[in-house]
Amino acid sequence: MSNIKVLTPRQINRRQRILSSAREMIADHGYDGMVMSQIAAAAGVSPTTLYNLFNTKDQLILSSLQDFLLTNARNRFNSAGGPGWRYMLDTVIGGARLTAASPAYSEAMLVALQRSKSGDQLVRLLIEDGCQNFSESLSVMLNQNELRADIDTNNLAVMLIGSYWSSFFMWNKGSLRLADLEKSVLTSFVAILLPHTKGLTRVALQKVLDQSLK
Repeated sequence: MSNIKVLTPRQINRRQRILSSAREMIADHGYDGMVMSQIAAAAGVSPTTLYNLFNTKDQLILSSLQDFLLTNARNRFNSAGGPGWRYMLDTVIGGARLTAASPAYSEAMLVALQRSKSGDQLVRLLIEDGCQNFSESLSVMLNQNELRADIDTNNLAVMLIGSYWSSFFMWNKGSLRLADLEKSVLTSFVAILLPHTKGLTRVALQKVLDQSLK
């Protein structure tokens, strides 16, 4: 017998109101300005109901972030036509553009990520799942003869994800301007991936790199 709880339409609507209110408050006020009682009021639920669903502020941030990223990931996956280098490129560019559009939200995400430990849900969502998705895309590229045959796709995925997050932390610490974030993310990503590619994919990525350096 399944232990998965099926939510009613009313419960789904209530949860979405809470997550939407949380995202708006984070975007407007950042991590420190996120107040659980105000989120409850904005979502039209009691504080008791909110805490029954989300025990802590970090748990609510994680849930709102997970919902937000899942929606955007589906859109990127569909627009890129499935896993591959275009999907990875859309992912890193999309992350930079979302940050530019809502820097306070991204700062709250980075604060929560820095507070988390190995094995935490946020680490799995933002780092481990990212590595897995990139590894799958690299495996598709390998099968399509777009990568060198000697490539360790798992190791390359870790390098790409590490490069991606380093740009965000440099921005968060004031070492990189927000206006330069997308260029930094794109350039470092392509510079790491390019030497391991071949054929028309290498040509296409070289054009992307040349354009980003202008």
